[in-house]
Amino acid sequence: MATTPWHLFRSDLQVYSQTWTQNSGGTPNATAGATLTHTVRCWMQPTSASDALVYGRDTTTEVWDVYCAPVNSSGAAWDCAPKDRILIDGTRYRALGKPRDMVSLGVVKVLTVEQDTN
Repeated sequence: MATTPWHLFRSDLQVYSQTWTQNSGGTPNATAGATLTHTVRCWMQPTSASDALVYGRDTTTEVWDVYCAPVNSSGAAWDCAPKDRILIDGTRYRALGKPRDMVSLGVVKVLTVEQDTN
């Protein structure tokens, strides 16, 4: 039976639940307050880095796969969504979807995140 590789999880992923509203023009805005809902042990692996010159933008985006424990620090199941604020070891990232159960064994979740490094 597969087990969670706890010895590999050396970073903390924090999920902050955030409420979004829309202004009169329909533009979504995050509210000022965000509530810490989960702290999860994880490790990161770079997936790609898109160079600004390729797209003619003045920015660089890094994409990471984050391998996470299936339970949070209190032992409860956890989840997150792109609307949530994600911090990994104090650095803010944007979730690209929801966490996936790696190979359907329930021992590691994989979350893809991106960071604009400009």
